[in-house]
Amino acid sequence: ENLTKPIILTGSQLPIGAVRTDAKENLLSAIEIAASKFNGKMLVPEVAIYFEYNLYRGNRSTKVSAEQFEAFQSPNYPFLAEAGVNLKFNSQYLLQPDFNAPTQFHYELNTNIATLKMFPGINQHIVEAIVSIPNLKALVIETFGAGNTTTADWFIECLQKAIKKDVLVVNISQCISGSVEQGKYETSSALKRIGVVGGKDLTFEATITKLMYLLGKNLPLDETKSFMQESLRGELVE
Repeated sequence: ENLTKPIILTGSQLPIGAVRTDAKENLLSAIEIAASKFNGKMLVPEVAIYFEYNLYRGNRSTKVSAEQFEAFQSPNYPFLAEAGVNLKFNSQYLLQPDFNAPTQFHYELNTNIATLKMFPGINQHIVEAIVSIPNLKALVIETFGAGNTTTADWFIECLQKAIKKDVLVVNISQCISGSVEQGKYETSSALKRIGVVGGKDLTFEATITKLMYLLGKNLPLDETKSFMQESLRGELVE
């Protein structure tokens, strides 16, 4: 919390000893970016991913290819920097922490989370088994488009039972870009009505991590729900 130094993650699609490796450029540029300062302060005081000439906010990124050098994308947020002959930073998109305040580290994570990816013909017994997992604290539903699911009575009832047992149910889209808008279509109205939390434009990775962090703080459920829809580290658009 209140990170004031850069943490730049990188890697490569080919080993560093391969003739056509992307490792050298990725590593050198990541180091140069991490060392960049402006007015004596670190220019990128956040967790980011550098890959194939672009710097992405970590909690906005997802891996999209196992073969292409452009392996990562940040579909709902602009890249933070671009590497060419010069490094070009998009300063307006970078986080601005309080450089005079201390950085805090949070180690308490609650991993009692399950995921449910929607598909046509999804089986009632599968859904019932997932929501009945012992000690389940949160369920992430990956839905269609802007947050749509089946409207079958059994499905809504399953989720409603979970919510009544204080399981936090979060709705995120299977689409790589865009945002969940519960109630935009009839096929998501019931989710909104029973108390499913709309995950807006959170990536799958950011949703899981954010839930682990918030659940680990043992906050009242209403507070956790509220924080899930607020930007804590630039992970979603409010």
